[in-house]
Order: sequence, then C-alpha cells, then structure tokens
Amino acid sequence: MRRAVPLRAHAPASRDGRSLPPADDAVPQLHGLLHRGAMASVLDRSLRSGAEIDDLRVTLVDYQPGSGATVAYDVAIAGARHVAVATAGHALCPEAVRTDARRAIARALGRHSPVARPLTYDVGLGALVQWYPLDLAMPVLARPLPELLRLVARAGIAIGSGGATTSTLVYRPGQRAVIRTGDVVLKAYAEDAAFRAGVTGLRIAAGLGLGAGPRLHGALPELRLTVQSALDGIPVPRARAREVAPIAGAMLGVLHDARVPGLPVAASDRTLASAARAARFTAAVAPGVARRTLDLLARLEEHAPAADELVPSHGDFNISQLLDVEGAIAVLDFDEACLAPRALDVTSYAANLVSGRPGDLARADAALTSLLAGYGAPPHALHWYLAAALLRRAPSPFRLHKRNWLHRTEAIVAAAEAVLGR
Repeated sequence: MRRAVPLRAHAPASRDGRSLPPADDAVPQLHGLLHRGAMASVLDRSLRSGAEIDDLRVTLVDYQPGSGATVAYDVAIAGARHVAVATAGHALCPEAVRTDARRAIARALGRHSPVARPLTYDVGLGALVQWYPLDLAMPVLARPLPELLRLVARAGIAIGSGGATTSTLVYRPGQRAVIRTGDVVLKAYAEDAAFRAGVTGLRIAAGLGLGAGPRLHGALPELRLTVQSALDGIPVPRARAREVAPIAGAMLGVLHDARVPGLPVAASDRTLASAARAARFTAAVAPGVARRTLDLLARLEEHAPAADELVPSHGDFNISQLLDVEGAIAVLDFDEACLAPRALDVTSYAANLVSGRPGDLARADAALTSLLAGYGAPPHALHWYLAAALLRRAPSPFRLHKRNWLHRTEAIVAAAEAVLGR
C-alpha cells in the first residue's frame, strides 16, 4: 500500500495577497492560523467585554511540515500592542490547558488588561492560544516583575530595584524572551541546554572584551533565567552593514584567534545538516522551487569541504548582533558560540543581508569584501559556506510572513546557486 502524502497541492494565494503553503493533513489548521480575519475572531473570544481588536498582523510562523505550527500575532487593542500566540499540532491536545500554571494564568496580564483569558484552547480552530507574557514553555515570564526581582536578589545577584520602565526586547514564542528593566536585562529560556549556552556565551563575551558588551550579573538555573547588564546603545541598521564591516571583521579576527575551551564543535557537517533542513522546508512550502532547492543541496553535499581548522566562533554573526554604544561597536548574543571553521562567521555576516530583494547579493558581496579588509585573508571554502548560509536563509521570508515570500524565497535560492557556481 502506498503511503499517503500529507502535503497537497499548492494554494494560489491567501486573502491578503500572500501565497499559502500546500495544505498539510497533519496540520489542517495551518491556513486558518495564517488567515488574519479568522484569527481576529478567534482572539476576540479571549477579550474582556467591550474590548475590540483594531488591527492584527502575523509576525512569525514557526511551521514544521507534517508536525505542527506556532504562529505569533501583533494585536492592536485600544491603541496598545499585544502579542498573541497560537499553536496547533505537535501532539497538542485540549488537556494541555490543564497545567499547574493556574496562578500564572491568573496573574499573567493583570486586571487592567483587555485580555480576560490569556490561555484558551479554541475547539473550532483546534489550537492553543496564549497571550504574552504567558508562555507555558517559560512560566517565569508570567511572574510579576517585582516578585521576579526579589527572587533575583535572594539568589545574591545585586542589581538594585530595577527600573521604572520595562520593555520586551525580544520574544520568540516557546524559545526565549529578553526583557529590560532599568539597567539590567533578564533573559528567559525554554530549554535547559539553551540556558546553559546563554550563560556560557555571556562569559565568553566578557572574557574576550569585544567592545562594550554586556556583563553577566548572575543566573537562576531553576528559572532558566540570566541576569546581565543593559547597554544603552542603538542597533546598527542594515544600511550600515558595509560601513561597519571592517570593524566587525577585526573583532571576528580577535575572536577566532582566542583560546576558549569547552565549546561545542560545529564543523561543516553541522552547517550541511542545517542547510538540509532549510532545503527540505523550502521544498515543502514552495513546491515551485523544490527541484532547484534540492539540487542545490545535492551540490553542497557533493562539494562539502574536508576537515578544516576549527576556531572559537560566534555562531550567529550578523548585523543584528551589533550595537552602537556611543560610537563603539558591541557584539551581542553569544548563545550559539562554538568551535567552527573561520568561514562560518564571515559568511553569516554577508548572507544575512540577502532577503530576496533586488541587488541583495551585490550588497552582500560588497559587505563581505569590507569585512575581509578588517579580518584578513579569505578563509577556506568561502563560497561553499556562503552558499550554504544563503540556503539556510531561504525559509526566512515565509517564517516572517512577507507579502511576496514566494518570490523572495526563489530569489534567495537563485543567489545561493550563483555563489556556488563561482
């Protein structure tokens, strides 16, 4: 008997002009999760009487074909922005609502919030709905901030009383959140391994002295929470990527020549495995470029570089990790620190500038040339790593729910083909 194929024909377009991925029998809720009107109705059922949704935008799509999907929404209610998250599949069932998080659910948003029910299971959609700061994977987020700061103080971590204002800098549903209060930053993790990597990364950054980077105050393993100093700086915009590239290259040189024991190894096989996951995902959501994507992966497998020198590496080096602190450049987020070939960080910086827009590859090439001016000689297998990094970025337009994500995805695949053909 032939095995049923879960992914069906590609849908032409969604109601707001965005193309839809193929229907997935394992995640039948997928198209509904991406339908703004349908989700506005679903989320409206969580609100207090009289509250209304003024605007809703899909901001992040974490989809695993044949398994499940988590979609984040930016929701405007009475002039304020809120974050809601819907999850379907992943062996999810209504019983997931029955957790020990009842106190957190009651306190998560506060009595002044327009959201009456921060955690619900929508039977019609077949999805679990949560409103930030409630996140069952990170229950620490639902604790009131004063209580959280008291726990930090009891752990012997001196940070003062926190600030008058609190803001969420980063939130990745079910993965991590970064919150600033006063002069400190609290970073919560959903998994123990990610928490340990975060602690290690902060220690590495402090030891290297790469610019005015953050300083680790302490960590609470039982809460999977790190506490670090806040930096008063400005994120370096993508438009300055070529301008600051020589400085970034020089900083990479310091990192790559350092001695940092105990880092996990990320040789070319790990890069290839990551590229393979991206290729399979791209082929699943964009069947029109599936053949080209899988052919590109086959060529990467065929020409994979042999064992190379491994050096301490950032692991996710790109323009979004750079902060301008009164004219000095600081490097952030060493959570992915590893021992890797020199080309990994160098090409990550360039590939991050390619998002499927006209002229992206030329801009990435120019930034790469400037980066090498500060770094030194081009590392071994430069083009192979750049093509692999580009293939890894192919799913990004879909995951960020770009209006023309199909076109952008094809353009990124074309850029990777061009690089590998050099």
